Amino acid sequence: MTQILSLCGVAAVAISGLSCKNYLDEVSSKTLIQAENVRTVQELDILMTGAYSGIAREVAFGGNAPLIGDLFADLVAVNNINYRNSPSRSSLVYTWTQRELDYGLNGEFLQWSTFGLNNANNVLEILRSGQVQTPGETDPRLDINQQRGRIEGDARFVRALCIFEQTRLLGYPWGHTPDNSHPGPVGSYRSVASFGDLAYPRLSVKAAYDSVLNDLRMAERLLPERYDPALHLPDMQPRANKYAALALMARVYWQQDNVDSCLAVCNRLLGSGNNNRFPLVAGNLMPAQLFQRTGITPTTNSANRDEVIFELVNVVGRNSRTTNGAPLRTHFTLQSPYTAAQLANVNNLTSGPNLRMSQRFKTLANFDRTRDLRYRTLIDTSQATTAAAAWNSPNRLWFSRKWGSLGTTNLGPVQGVNSNVVMYRSAEFLLMRAEMNQRKGNTPLALNDLNAIRTRAGLPALATAPANLLEEIRTEFIRETFSEGTRIHDLRRLRQPVNPGDRSTSPSGVDCASANCSELPWNSRLLVFLVPQSLIDRNPLMVQND
Repeated sequence: MTQILSLCGVAAVAISGLSCKNYLDEVSSKTLIQAENVRTVQELDILMTGAYSGIAREVAFGGNAPLIGDLFADLVAVNNINYRNSPSRSSLVYTWTQRELDYGLNGEFLQWSTFGLNNANNVLEILRSGQVQTPGETDPRLDINQQRGRIEGDARFVRALCIFEQTRLLGYPWGHTPDNSHPGPVGSYRSVASFGDLAYPRLSVKAAYDSVLNDLRMAERLLPERYDPALHLPDMQPRANKYAALALMARVYWQQDNVDSCLAVCNRLLGSGNNNRFPLVAGNLMPAQLFQRTGITPTTNSANRDEVIFELVNVVGRNSRTTNGAPLRTHFTLQSPYTAAQLANVNNLTSGPNLRMSQRFKTLANFDRTRDLRYRTLIDTSQATTAAAAWNSPNRLWFSRKWGSLGTTNLGPVQGVNSNVVMYRSAEFLLMRAEMNQRKGNTPLALNDLNAIRTRAGLPALATAPANLLEEIRTEFIRETFSEGTRIHDLRRLRQPVNPGDRSTSPSGVDCASANCSELPWNSRLLVFLVPQSLIDRNPLMVQND
């Protein structure tokens, strides 16, 4: 049995207890490759394709990770009561009872993030061994001496991404202990080929963040700025470049609330002054050019850049697997209008998406409903008991259009099927930079970035900075990134309590009974997953969260 297939049997099955789909169905080659037999650049790229195919799955970064960021927090609410009445892996996260289930959204995410992580570790170990040699190779795309840095940077990016997200989902947040010595990710920094390789301790949160930042600093140096068909094999086109590494690095410093470092990295990512390296998409084109992208587009990792910095590119039948029943679509997308009879009781709907935007979201976002193109194009507010139902009434339902919109026939990207999953886009980092600049007293720079977001959304630029500019920036962050999985991480970063939101209006408060329908502290144990017991059973050095 090859090491790759051993990985599938060990890393995935040890976490989930379930049978593992054949990794080789997810990559472009059906060749079985043992790590010790890898001899070519193409074979190394097959391993990296496998790493990306793992992390892009709908139960990893293509679905579960962004969902968890919203489910734990306060901006979404139960829409379809079957979601509440027949608890599932994701609804248990929403009700803060996910600890009742051993293999939940956490187990699914761990299964495939570990899969990607292990392939990245394999690549790094093979590079260190020096076993790939290509003497006399005249094609630069196949010459290991010219591709070594690019491949290493790619592997380090994937490893950093997996470790960072595991740390955010499985560890208590940054700042939970004074020295951040509390347990962090469960992933390993070496490849796992047999059950004997599963004996390793969890890194502390501090050690995990340090290692992630070290990998990303190296990835920034090693990765190219873009895909170049003369220098890179086609497999490279949808992958990360140096700016993806910088975007992830900015998120890491943002999660630490490290003002100076986050600001410095955002400047390296975006460029200085008004020349945003990743220009914002026109406001009226946000649905089509941001959230309905599919496959390799003209700006995918190219010199002709737009707002998207890094995305999980959909390949029909493979990943990012935004199929008709994919998590992002089933949770957020209203596929068919409700009938008048159904809308007569909007609190008893038995069809439609699992989630809608909460009353708290309506209040916090406080959209200019006449001019704001995000409200007008990225939120469906058409479903209401009567045409006169107020914008902020519980009888007017708000659904996110970011992951699809109405339609049940001829399904495609407009309906959120076979579309890419955008992970990093420049609007997020402009708002990060605006906040960090304002906190350092650089008000004109902060206002400039805020106005870039406002004017793109169809709002007038602010001529002068309001007294509450910092709060304006944070409100704009809510308006801009809703249903993209940022909310719980933002609250943890700011050490703000998590409001129960619409959970308190559920029947007898069932949706927040575990917290007595009170606010949760930013580092509450109810907001942290347990390590799956099957992984603890396999790893004698693994520790539980409490």
